[in-house]
Amino acid sequence: MAPGVANGADEASIAVPDAILAIRTFPRRYREALARTPVDQLRTRPDPQTWSVLEYAAHVAEVLELLALALPLVLDEPGIRFPSFDADESARRWPEAALDPDAALDRITKACETLATRAEVTPWEAWDRAFTVGGHDHEAAWIVQHAAVEGSHHLRDIGRVGRLVGGRDEDD
Repeated sequence: MAPGVANGADEASIAVPDAILAIRTFPRRYREALARTPVDQLRTRPDPQTWSVLEYAAHVAEVLELLALALPLVLDEPGIRFPSFDADESARRWPEAALDPDAALDRITKACETLATRAEVTPWEAWDRAFTVGGHDHEAAWIVQHAAVEGSHHLRDIGRVGRLVGGRDEDD
């Protein structure tokens, strides 16, 4: 994945205020998305290589939590370096509790609130502070831009997987 491009979206093209607004909508949107999948299908994978609805939600919670933790570190320590993040490896280590729908949704809500609140009080001139993730250089603004792209992208994944395992039509 090229720096600044995730899931086909040019993250840098998202204005910070728009990214914060998107982040604020995720708790409601994820609750609605999970509610569209029958409870007994939330853990069902449509195939061995594709996560379940609940695994996508747990992944989003984890990513948003990491980004919420990273923002103050980047602002306080410009040039900080973080290791790469392997989502599949992390998912293999999730405890059973991570795959509880209410827990995943609560984690998304808390992470979104924390990240958006921290972002809203970040001085405008701080958004260009540099940091590195796994050898890729970014500016602080990337944190909220990436959160917006990841959250939106995985909502689409949840909709697709929910339709596959729940037998819903595209328009549901």
